Amino acid sequence: MPTLRLRSALLFPFRSRRRALSSVVALAALGFAAWYGARLYLFHRDLGAAEEALAQYDFPATREKLRDCLAFRPRHPEALLLAARAARRDGALDEARAHLTRYYEREGLTAEWRLESRLQRVAEGRVEEDVEYLTTLVDTGGPATAEQILEALAEGSVTSYHELQRFWVGTLLNHFPKNPVGRLIRAQNAVIGGRHDHAAEECRAILADYPRFVRARLYLAGVLYRSQRYEEGAAAYEELRRTRPGDLEVTLGLARSLDRSGRTEEARPLVRELEGRHADNSEALLECGRFALKDGRPDDAERLLTRAVALAPNDPEVRFQLSACLERLGRTEESRVHLAEFKRIEADLRRMEQLQAEIAKAPKNPAPRREMGLICLRNGQDQEALRWLYGVLDTHPNDRATHEALANHFQSRGDTDRAFYHRSRAR
Repeated sequence: MPTLRLRSALLFPFRSRRRALSSVVALAALGFAAWYGARLYLFHRDLGAAEEALAQYDFPATREKLRDCLAFRPRHPEALLLAARAARRDGALDEARAHLTRYYEREGLTAEWRLESRLQRVAEGRVEEDVEYLTTLVDTGGPATAEQILEALAEGSVTSYHELQRFWVGTLLNHFPKNPVGRLIRAQNAVIGGRHDHAAEECRAILADYPRFVRARLYLAGVLYRSQRYEEGAAAYEELRRTRPGDLEVTLGLARSLDRSGRTEEARPLVRELEGRHADNSEALLECGRFALKDGRPDDAERLLTRAVALAPNDPEVRFQLSACLERLGRTEESRVHLAEFKRIEADLRRMEQLQAEIAKAPKNPAPRREMGLICLRNGQDQEALRWLYGVLDTHPNDRATHEALANHFQSRGDTDRAFYHRSRAR
């Protein structure tokens, strides 16, 4: 009978122990081949999606896709190099270095490694070390390479407050006028000049061309908030929250915008979320403390703001809000201490504004840049301070006062090797 013949055929591979074992091994191999083929397909799909996202300046999506790729093939050179590039351009420099190190271990000293390692140094603000090599590649490496290099030089010079930052940003936009990074820097410069409306329009123009450029969308939302266009700012943050629901900056910006626009009850659950999920962030605690004080809960506000001061002792707004809170609680002497600190920090900020104007007028003068670094050190902004001070040494490598400042800083941190180096240069 046909049914019996079919059953006999199906059971044939299992009629002996050897045949059964061979059949199980064959089925396992077939299953593994199918699984591996599916994963390989997904790998190449995600790698292509990552390249597309990077071309659209969607750095978070690029990094997410590449994490999936590298989970499957952790030593794939193209994925590692792309991951290093995406992390660098998204500001995640430690991650970028880690990916590039793994690429080097796999591929060695390739031309791609040499270029990316130099671009990473530029991203750290070390512009002068590789500028000659990179500018040669601008002329010989083709348009894509040229844009990538000029973009890195523009961002690196801004990061390090290099005196040629305007030159590099201008060169980037002269050669590639649609480049969104250069246009975003232009928007940031407009804010520094007090032209918030111009900056907002610049950001909207960038997003019309690159709607997935998250940094531009975040900056637009922040500009709208800072220019007291709270309803527009809330709308911008709400749009971001749809794709970045757990992001601290987005949640904080939306809570602030809703509260300042009078939509207090809509802000309330966001404030609870900030307190619950970001209790180690001073800005989140500041907003929660301010909200509690406004809500008539000064004891809660004091708890939150005291924690914020411990995390960010040189934040003037934190000091001011805690002073107001303690005054309301009748703790006048404690309030005065924080108010005095607020006034000191505000004086430093006003001096920094004056120094910015001096730097714009005389970019080759090292003195205002050095003073900016010293003020940052005094206010606990070590990384910002080092960018200013090393920016001085980029163009004035023998500036004794800057070496002395760096020697004192590293000595106070217990870094005796670097302290000794700068002390010897200061003599």
